Amino acid sequence: MLLSASTAAGGRGNASFGSHGHGSSSGGPRGGNGSGCAGDARPIKLDVRLSDKEQNALSGTAITVRANFFPLKYPKDLDLYDYTVDISPARLFELLESTQEAAPYLDGMVYDGMQRLISRRRLPVGFSIRIPFYGADEAGPRPGGEVYTVRMLKPKILSSADLVRYLRGGDIKYNPLPIISAFNLITSAHASQTGVQIGKNQYYFPPSASSGGAFPLSVGLEVWKGFSTSVRPVYKNLMINVNACTSVFYTPYARFSDAMFKYPKLSYGEKFYRHARVTMKHLAYRKKSRIKGFGSQTARKTFFQCDELGGEVSVEQYFRKKYNIHLQYADKLPVINIGKQDRDVFVPAELCEIEPGQPFVGVLSESESQGMVQNASNPLYINAQEISGKGLETLGLRQRASPMPGFGIEVSSDMAVVPARVLAPPKVVYQSHPLDVVVGSWNLRNMRFYLPARLTRAAILILSDGVPEGRESSLDTSLGSALKGCLSKCRASGMKFDDAHMPLRVRNAAIEAIEKEIKSLPLRPSIILVFLSNTDQRIYRGLKMLCDVKLGIPTVSMQMANTMREKGRDQYFASVALKVNTKLGGVNHQLHASSMQWLKNTMLVGMDVTHPGVGCVRGTPSIAAVVASCDAEFMHYPASLGLQEHGKEMVTDLKKMMVERLDEYFKRMKTLPERVVVFRDGVSEGEFVQVLVAELPEIKAAFLSFKGYNPKLTIAICGKGHHVRFYPTRTEEADRTANTRAGTLVDRGVTGVYDSDFYLQAHAGLQGTVRSTHYTVIFDENRFSADALQQGVHTMSYLWAPATKSVSLIPPAYWADRACERGRLYLHGIMQPSDGDNDKCLSGDRVWERAKEMWGKGVHKDLRSTMFYL
Repeated sequence: MLLSASTAAGGRGNASFGSHGHGSSSGGPRGGNGSGCAGDARPIKLDVRLSDKEQNALSGTAITVRANFFPLKYPKDLDLYDYTVDISPARLFELLESTQEAAPYLDGMVYDGMQRLISRRRLPVGFSIRIPFYGADEAGPRPGGEVYTVRMLKPKILSSADLVRYLRGGDIKYNPLPIISAFNLITSAHASQTGVQIGKNQYYFPPSASSGGAFPLSVGLEVWKGFSTSVRPVYKNLMINVNACTSVFYTPYARFSDAMFKYPKLSYGEKFYRHARVTMKHLAYRKKSRIKGFGSQTARKTFFQCDELGGEVSVEQYFRKKYNIHLQYADKLPVINIGKQDRDVFVPAELCEIEPGQPFVGVLSESESQGMVQNASNPLYINAQEISGKGLETLGLRQRASPMPGFGIEVSSDMAVVPARVLAPPKVVYQSHPLDVVVGSWNLRNMRFYLPARLTRAAILILSDGVPEGRESSLDTSLGSALKGCLSKCRASGMKFDDAHMPLRVRNAAIEAIEKEIKSLPLRPSIILVFLSNTDQRIYRGLKMLCDVKLGIPTVSMQMANTMREKGRDQYFASVALKVNTKLGGVNHQLHASSMQWLKNTMLVGMDVTHPGVGCVRGTPSIAAVVASCDAEFMHYPASLGLQEHGKEMVTDLKKMMVERLDEYFKRMKTLPERVVVFRDGVSEGEFVQVLVAELPEIKAAFLSFKGYNPKLTIAICGKGHHVRFYPTRTEEADRTANTRAGTLVDRGVTGVYDSDFYLQAHAGLQGTVRSTHYTVIFDENRFSADALQQGVHTMSYLWAPATKSVSLIPPAYWADRACERGRLYLHGIMQPSDGDNDKCLSGDRVWERAKEMWGKGVHKDLRSTMFYL
């Protein structure tokens, strides 16, 4: 791992960041040559050194926790021979295993199914095997069939002795990834043969007594349980990280026709099963095919030319004459197209089988997503038992399934116990007095905002689309009460506002009608409070696009059902008040001054990139967001948003975005920050170096756009997509959900050998097993001490404007994520197109042009200095 010249990583796997010091940097208006990154960026010298033991972090209450890591034992004198092979088709390796020539080496050999073969023994020079090929559904080779020759080239030698030296902190330049990936291949071989692999390291197993049953999710979908597994290097050890996971699969059906009949409209089923795999059962062997699409007619009305049967025949006639099969649903279901790109092949649905083990890659509905969350949110102790019990068993780790014994590898069945600390929460300050935090949260009752905003010229937009006309009068009465309750909560929180507000009712929720009504107002509103009668996302997306991009008016939306419900209404209005105050420039709360010292003259930056997901038009651009603090309270983070190449993770226009954020900081603070701390979200461990190579020079180039300006910079990566979980070892150290307490920090035992990293759970868990955030410092000119940065990140997690609780991710990174999500709304026509949408048929350069048309000039100039995306 590459770290900065000032970053020092703990040799014992702890996070330590050098000595803390304040550097000086002159602030002033932009000047200098202002040239681009290529000309400005100086070479960056990256030096990594081990920490001194005296620099270990000590703050907090010391405890121990269990981690879902299991020590991996391996011979310290093990040599692995890493062969690159070209075996196509992949079945050749199965046939190779059955040959006499390969038999002496099989107990210490593993193949990844593509081009890599790991062997404990060196194969003879010139080793080659001739293999007659035959399919899995055939008894043996056919006369005159194809014969392949498999040859092994000179291997790379991976030595565990080199790995041991690296793990002990003795060789930072050594690259452990090749041998770590070899260990991953060995330990996951059993799972890859018995389960269904999704991604790099997740394995799901067919429902059974040992693996557990499938959970029905909806028509045609079920949830399978599985486990992730990954070998991880830690100080002086290798460990294997195992975690429970769930994924959605197609429900298997012996006859595809049975599945289709479960849909009230056949068109739903056609869309749902598009691209699924089916197996044909009428042949002497099982033929697997992927669905290309569906025909417009039934088997009785779909005709094609068949010379074998004397001319044009229907699909029904073909199967009756060719195979003596009389179709049951010949005129009730459309035919399935299982042909290739240039050729259609139509078959009846009733002769196809949907086999188990097919992952579903479509978009889940809201109810399906909720079902997934409920199914995955097991109590903590059940999660731990599943990992240690079923997890190790089904993955083949407990019983040392082949090929582990051949390599001398063994995995402990006991979870690792590692040291941890619980950091103290900060004091939260409101206008009247400080508040004590209890279990990561506090109560807003009788509190006045730290800096209340003034609410003037508020427009009240009521979208009553779908409400029966006869109920409008009673709805008005209820909404009048709701509006009064909402404004009363704002007033009780200290906000000042005039009682005059501009009501608007729009019965037709078309965006054009909403725009017309807003423009008809006598005065331009400072904010629009929106009452929504339903949860239609199309209305919400269109409204945000209209007000964010075209009109430049901040909005706060409320669901009518929530404003009228007696239970929990006061809490709901409190949440609305928090958003209104922040969007109008107020500050809801602050931390005690003692918690803010480490941020003196500092600008906090959050960066993230969101990519098009399943269902998006092919080629849809990614969206990048850079947010940055611009006030002494660190509560306001205006954002720069931009489109960039599809799937590109590194921010393309980073220099421009950083200049915009520094300009905003200077406009408000009348100076430039002496220190800049960047929290980068959304990059994997394999992309850390790319951040240093591609994004770090762009940030430095932005600094050079200001005359004589060179602040000290720190970059930390925030990771939430990991599989690391922690469990209390003592009941008295757990919270009410049996999870570790808010403030739990782990920086030893399961962290990197040389990385300056730590796991922090700043928030309290609500259900299931709580997940911490993994922070890794990859560049640090500020020379933060471990205690300063860890405690600082923890306290900053309490500065989340729209809630009275700490959050799992430090706010700058969280806000960048939120800004990206808001940007997705502006492209909803290609991000989530409907079936009848013309944009769905776009391709190539036209997608990019359409995205730029929808994006326009981006966020309206009147909102660019606000947190419009909240």
